[in-house]
Amino acid sequence: MSAHFGLDIGSTSVKIVKTEGNKVLVIGVGVNSSGKTLMAMNNAEKIALADEIKGLIKSVGLREKQVVASISESLVYSRVMQLPIMSTPELATAIKWELDQSVPFPPNEVETSWAVLDKPDKIKGDEKISVYVVAVPTAVSDAYAQLLELLELTPLRLENEIPALMRAFSDNLSDDNPSILVNIGAGGTELILAGKEKIYGNYFLPFGGTVMTKLVADAFGLPIIQAESYKRTYGMVKDQLEGKMFNVLKPMVDNLIGELKKLIVGYQNEHDKSTVNKIILTGGGAYLLGLIPYLSESLSGVEIVMGDCFSGKSVDQKYASLGPVFATAMGLSTEIQ
Repeated sequence: MSAHFGLDIGSTSVKIVKTEGNKVLVIGVGVNSSGKTLMAMNNAEKIALADEIKGLIKSVGLREKQVVASISESLVYSRVMQLPIMSTPELATAIKWELDQSVPFPPNEVETSWAVLDKPDKIKGDEKISVYVVAVPTAVSDAYAQLLELLELTPLRLENEIPALMRAFSDNLSDDNPSILVNIGAGGTELILAGKEKIYGNYFLPFGGTVMTKLVADAFGLPIIQAESYKRTYGMVKDQLEGKMFNVLKPMVDNLIGELKKLIVGYQNEHDKSTVNKIILTGGGAYLLGLIPYLSESLSGVEIVMGDCFSGKSVDQKYASLGPVFATAMGLSTEIQ
């Protein structure tokens, strides 16, 4: 039985999941009324968020105090590094040097973790070690720790969203032919080129559902609430509203497609015996009407599917169709194998 629950703290919503084997024992979703990431909130907004999470915990009847909580991918630096074969101490030094060049924070203000993903069995001279590196500003981890203290919860760990999403969709991933997880959240979109146990590349794109809604609001002169309703009703279906919604959202989705193509081509240039043959959509933005057909048309030869983290699981029927919404929380609730 899971000794903890998963807490996904998003910029517009908060999700809770607790599992036992293939059963989802506790599940719930609440609002983050600030519409901001934790680091963008003032103290009053942080206290309000804590009260909202407390209310959610109470409403779902959760008594567990141990938690694994998510840190927004927009607040961390994570990437796959390809480095020459070297010893572990040398690797640590090389990673530190790379981060010093890439992360816009002093070294003493960043917490770093890394894991070797792939190391050649035979060394001929030009092989590389593949390492997944995550750097979190200390101010960010401290802010999340303080929030959990306000909630009187005991953190087993804080985790960026990528590992959680990989666990959530582990049954759908293969190291032989990796897939791209596309997590379209409110504040941003994560692209994760992943096998079951390996990450081959990742990007964070600073646009998601909130930017889509604002584009609709600006284009049609609508208040945000009405623009959100328009987006959900019409999506980017070409024959709706004389194609106007499609034309508003197309540039942003084309940007996403461009990044997907870069990931696919980059992978296939390095792996001539393997292909990326599936893109798994998740997050609230995955429901955008017309998105899957448009991606399928633009990325021929690649299967586009809606990711369902509840597949094969027992879950309250009320939430059964909301797998994409709960994917991060589901991964956070899953024990590391």
